[in-house]
Amino acid sequence: MKRISAYFRPESIGEALALLDRPGAVLIGGGTKLNSRVAPGPMSVVDLQLAGLDGIDCIDTQKLRIGATTTLQQLVDADEIPAVLREAARRELPSTLRAQSTLGGAIVSADRESELLAALLVHDAVVSVARPQGTEETKLDDLLKRLPLGAQEVVTSVVIDTAGTASLVRTGRTPADKAIVAAAARVGEDGRRRLALSGVASTPVLVEESDQLDPPGDFRGSGEYRRALARVLVSRAIEGVS
Repeated sequence: MKRISAYFRPESIGEALALLDRPGAVLIGGGTKLNSRVAPGPMSVVDLQLAGLDGIDCIDTQKLRIGATTTLQQLVDADEIPAVLREAARRELPSTLRAQSTLGGAIVSADRESELLAALLVHDAVVSVARPQGTEETKLDDLLKRLPLGAQEVVTSVVIDTAGTASLVRTGRTPADKAIVAAAARVGEDGRRRLALSGVASTPVLVEESDQLDPPGDFRGSGEYRRALARVLVSRAIEGVS
Protein backbone atom coordinates (compact mmCIF):
# COMPACT_ATOMS: atom_id res chain seq x y z
CA MET A 1 0.00 0.00 0.00
CA LYS A 2 1.31 3.43 -0.93
CA ARG A 3 1.76 5.93 1.89
CA ILE A 4 1.40 9.69 1.44
CA SER A 5 3.86 11.49 3.68
CA ALA A 6 3.18 15.08 2.56
CA TYR A 7 0.62 17.04 0.54
CA PHE A 8 1.26 20.39 -1.18
CA ARG A 9 -0.95 22.81 -3.14
CA PRO A 10 1.46 25.20 -4.89
CA GLU A 11 0.02 28.49 -6.12
CA SER A 12 2.35 28.84 -9.12
CA ILE A 13 4.05 26.59 -11.62
CA GLY A 14 7.45 27.70 -10.31
CA GLU A 15 6.55 26.54 -6.82
CA ALA A 16 5.24 23.26 -8.21
CA LEU A 17 8.48 22.58 -10.11
CA ALA A 18 10.53 23.21 -6.96
CA LEU A 19 8.37 20.78 -4.96
CA LEU A 20 8.74 18.11 -7.65
CA ASP A 21 12.46 18.02 -6.89
CA ARG A 22 11.68 16.32 -3.57
CA PRO A 23 12.28 12.54 -3.28
CA GLY A 24 9.06 10.61 -3.90
CA ALA A 25 7.20 13.65 -5.30
CA VAL A 26 4.08 12.75 -7.29
CA LEU A 27 2.18 15.26 -9.42
CA ILE A 28 -1.62 15.27 -9.62
CA GLY A 29 -4.15 17.40 -11.46
CA GLY A 30 -7.53 15.84 -10.76
CA GLY A 31 -6.05 12.94 -8.83
CA THR A 32 -7.97 10.20 -10.65
CA LYS A 33 -4.77 8.34 -11.56
CA LEU A 34 -2.83 8.69 -8.30
CA ASN A 35 -3.46 5.11 -7.14
CA SER A 36 -2.03 3.68 -10.35
CA ARG A 37 1.35 5.32 -9.87
CA VAL A 38 4.28 3.26 -8.71
CA ALA A 39 6.42 4.73 -5.95
CA PRO A 40 9.12 2.83 -4.03
CA GLY A 41 8.42 4.60 -0.73
CA PRO A 42 6.37 7.38 0.86
CA MET A 43 4.97 9.90 -1.60
CA SER A 44 4.85 13.69 -1.49
CA VAL A 45 1.76 14.74 -3.44
CA VAL A 46 1.98 17.98 -5.43
CA ASP A 47 -1.57 19.06 -6.31
CA LEU A 48 -1.91 21.57 -9.20
CA GLN A 49 -5.45 22.74 -8.38
CA LEU A 50 -4.33 26.21 -7.23
CA ALA A 51 -1.50 26.71 -9.73
CA GLY A 52 -3.63 28.74 -12.17
CA LEU A 53 -3.48 26.22 -15.00
CA ASP A 54 -7.20 25.96 -15.77
CA GLY A 55 -9.45 27.83 -18.19
CA ILE A 56 -10.12 28.19 -21.91
CA ASP A 57 -8.93 31.32 -23.74
CA CYS A 58 -9.25 32.51 -27.33
CA ILE A 59 -5.88 33.39 -28.87
CA ASP A 60 -7.43 34.50 -32.16
CA THR A 61 -10.41 33.60 -34.33
CA GLN A 62 -9.24 30.02 -34.86
CA LYS A 63 -6.96 29.11 -31.94
CA LEU A 64 -7.82 28.25 -28.35
CA ARG A 65 -5.53 27.80 -25.36
CA ILE A 66 -6.79 25.24 -22.84
CA GLY A 67 -5.21 25.04 -19.40
CA ALA A 68 -3.86 21.68 -18.31
CA THR A 69 -6.07 21.48 -15.20
CA THR A 70 -9.24 22.19 -17.16
CA THR A 71 -11.48 19.23 -16.43
CA LEU A 72 -12.91 16.95 -19.07
CA GLN A 73 -16.40 18.00 -18.05
CA GLN A 74 -15.49 21.64 -18.62
CA LEU A 75 -14.41 20.67 -22.14
CA VAL A 76 -17.72 18.89 -22.68
CA ASP A 77 -19.67 21.96 -21.53
CA ALA A 78 -17.66 24.65 -23.39
CA ASP A 79 -19.42 25.92 -26.52
CA GLU A 80 -16.19 27.33 -27.92
CA ILE A 81 -14.59 23.87 -28.05
CA PRO A 82 -15.14 22.10 -31.41
CA ALA A 83 -17.99 19.59 -31.31
CA VAL A 84 -15.72 16.64 -32.13
CA LEU A 85 -13.47 17.44 -29.15
CA ARG A 86 -16.43 17.88 -26.82
CA GLU A 87 -17.79 14.48 -27.81
CA ALA A 88 -14.36 12.86 -27.45
CA ALA A 89 -13.97 14.36 -23.97
CA ARG A 90 -17.39 13.01 -23.02
CA ARG A 91 -16.35 9.51 -24.04
CA GLU A 92 -13.00 9.64 -22.25
CA LEU A 93 -14.37 8.74 -18.80
CA PRO A 94 -17.69 8.15 -17.03
CA SER A 95 -19.55 11.23 -15.80
CA THR A 96 -18.53 10.44 -12.22
CA LEU A 97 -14.86 11.06 -13.13
CA ARG A 98 -15.05 13.73 -15.85
CA ALA A 99 -15.60 16.53 -13.33
CA GLN A 100 -12.30 15.64 -11.66
CA SER A 101 -10.04 14.30 -14.43
CA THR A 102 -8.00 16.93 -16.29
CA LEU A 103 -6.84 17.52 -19.84
CA GLY A 104 -3.20 17.40 -18.73
CA GLY A 105 -3.79 14.08 -17.04
CA ALA A 106 -5.34 12.65 -20.19
CA ILE A 107 -2.28 13.71 -22.20
CA VAL A 108 0.39 12.31 -19.90
CA SER A 109 -1.59 9.08 -19.37
CA ALA A 110 -1.46 8.59 -23.18
CA ASP A 111 -4.17 5.91 -23.23
CA ARG A 112 -3.77 4.07 -26.54
CA GLU A 113 -7.58 3.98 -26.94
CA SER A 114 -8.18 7.67 -26.13
CA GLU A 115 -10.53 9.27 -28.63
CA LEU A 116 -9.73 12.63 -27.03
CA LEU A 117 -6.04 12.36 -27.92
CA ALA A 118 -6.90 11.34 -31.48
CA ALA A 119 -9.19 14.38 -31.78
CA LEU A 120 -6.50 16.68 -30.33
CA LEU A 121 -3.97 15.34 -32.83
CA VAL A 122 -6.08 16.30 -35.85
CA HIS A 123 -6.70 19.73 -34.31
CA ASP A 124 -2.93 20.38 -34.49
CA ALA A 125 -2.55 20.40 -30.70
CA VAL A 126 0.62 22.03 -29.36
CA VAL A 127 1.47 21.30 -25.73
CA SER A 128 3.36 23.65 -23.41
CA VAL A 129 5.64 21.81 -20.98
CA ALA A 130 7.23 23.72 -18.09
CA ARG A 131 10.56 22.70 -16.59
CA PRO A 132 13.06 24.57 -14.39
CA GLN A 133 14.96 25.79 -17.46
CA GLY A 134 11.83 27.31 -19.02
CA THR A 135 8.72 26.38 -20.98
CA GLU A 136 8.83 24.52 -24.29
CA GLU A 137 6.08 24.10 -26.87
CA THR A 138 5.87 20.67 -28.47
CA LYS A 139 3.48 19.19 -31.00
CA LEU A 140 1.29 16.61 -29.31
CA ASP A 141 2.37 13.79 -31.63
CA ASP A 142 6.03 14.45 -30.76
CA LEU A 143 5.25 14.62 -27.03
CA LEU A 144 3.41 11.30 -27.07
CA LYS A 145 6.46 9.65 -28.63
CA ARG A 146 8.75 10.75 -25.77
CA LEU A 147 6.53 10.10 -22.74
CA PRO A 148 6.81 9.70 -19.81
CA LEU A 149 7.75 13.21 -18.80
CA GLY A 150 10.73 13.88 -16.58
CA ALA A 151 10.37 14.33 -12.82
CA GLN A 152 10.38 18.14 -13.12
CA GLU A 153 8.29 18.52 -16.26
CA VAL A 154 4.67 19.70 -16.12
CA VAL A 155 2.13 20.09 -18.91
CA THR A 156 0.69 23.59 -18.47
CA SER A 157 -1.57 24.16 -21.49
CA VAL A 158 -2.61 23.01 -24.95
CA VAL A 159 -3.26 25.17 -28.01
CA ILE A 160 -5.61 23.84 -30.69
CA ASP A 161 -6.62 25.01 -34.15
CA THR A 162 -10.42 25.14 -34.32
CA ALA A 163 -10.83 26.08 -37.99
CA GLY A 164 -12.06 23.66 -40.62
CA THR A 165 -14.29 20.60 -40.53
CA ALA A 166 -13.73 17.53 -38.35
CA SER A 167 -15.27 14.10 -37.80
CA LEU A 168 -14.80 11.25 -35.35
CA VAL A 169 -15.98 7.67 -35.86
CA ARG A 170 -15.51 4.64 -33.63
CA THR A 171 -16.24 0.98 -33.00
CA GLY A 172 -16.74 -0.39 -29.49
CA ARG A 173 -18.27 -3.52 -28.04
CA THR A 174 -21.25 -1.38 -26.95
CA PRO A 175 -22.20 2.25 -27.64
CA ALA A 176 -21.10 3.18 -24.11
CA ASP A 177 -17.87 1.17 -24.13
CA LYS A 178 -14.40 2.59 -24.80
CA ALA A 179 -13.61 2.42 -28.51
CA ILE A 180 -11.62 -0.56 -29.77
CA VAL A 181 -10.49 1.65 -32.66
CA ALA A 182 -11.46 5.27 -33.37
CA ALA A 183 -10.58 7.47 -36.34
CA ALA A 184 -10.53 11.27 -36.35
CA ALA A 185 -10.26 13.40 -39.47
CA ARG A 186 -10.05 17.12 -40.04
CA VAL A 187 -9.63 19.40 -43.02
CA GLY A 188 -8.14 22.68 -41.86
CA GLU A 189 -8.43 26.15 -43.28
CA ASP A 190 -5.32 25.39 -45.34
CA GLY A 191 -7.18 22.55 -47.10
CA ARG A 192 -4.81 19.91 -45.70
CA ARG A 193 -6.38 16.75 -44.30
CA ARG A 194 -5.26 15.30 -40.97
CA LEU A 195 -6.02 11.74 -39.84
CA ALA A 196 -5.47 10.14 -36.44
CA LEU A 197 -6.25 6.73 -34.98
CA SER A 198 -6.58 5.35 -31.49
CA GLY A 199 -6.32 1.67 -30.63
CA VAL A 200 -3.70 0.77 -33.25
CA ALA A 201 -0.41 1.65 -31.49
CA SER A 202 0.99 2.26 -28.02
CA THR A 203 -0.58 5.75 -28.11
CA PRO A 204 -3.02 7.48 -30.49
CA VAL A 205 -1.14 8.43 -33.66
CA LEU A 206 -1.32 10.65 -36.73
CA VAL A 207 -1.54 8.55 -39.88
CA GLU A 208 -1.83 8.77 -43.64
CA GLU A 209 -4.56 6.91 -45.51
CA SER A 210 -1.92 4.72 -47.18
CA ASP A 211 -0.06 3.77 -43.98
CA GLN A 212 0.51 0.08 -43.28
CA LEU A 213 -0.54 -0.52 -39.69
CA ASP A 214 0.60 -3.26 -37.31
CA PRO A 215 -1.67 -2.90 -34.26
CA PRO A 216 -1.06 -4.90 -31.10
CA GLY A 217 -3.94 -7.19 -30.17
CA ASP A 218 -5.61 -7.83 -26.84
CA PHE A 219 -8.71 -9.50 -25.41
CA ARG A 220 -10.96 -6.95 -27.17
CA GLY A 221 -9.56 -7.50 -30.63
CA SER A 222 -6.65 -9.07 -32.47
CA GLY A 223 -4.16 -6.99 -34.40
CA GLU A 224 -5.73 -8.17 -37.66
CA TYR A 225 -9.19 -7.15 -36.48
CA ARG A 226 -7.97 -3.70 -35.39
CA ARG A 227 -6.21 -3.23 -38.73
CA ALA A 228 -9.40 -4.04 -40.62
CA LEU A 229 -11.41 -1.71 -38.38
CA ALA A 230 -8.91 1.09 -38.96
CA ARG A 231 -9.29 0.85 -42.75
CA VAL A 232 -13.07 1.07 -42.54
CA LEU A 233 -13.12 3.84 -39.95
CA VAL A 234 -10.56 5.97 -41.79
CA SER A 235 -12.78 5.84 -44.88
CA ARG A 236 -15.81 6.87 -42.83
CA ALA A 237 -13.93 9.68 -41.11
CA ILE A 238 -12.77 11.01 -44.47
CA GLU A 239 -16.34 10.91 -45.76
CA GLY A 240 -17.32 12.99 -42.75
CA VAL A 241 -15.05 15.88 -43.81
CA SER A 242 -15.59 15.62 -47.57
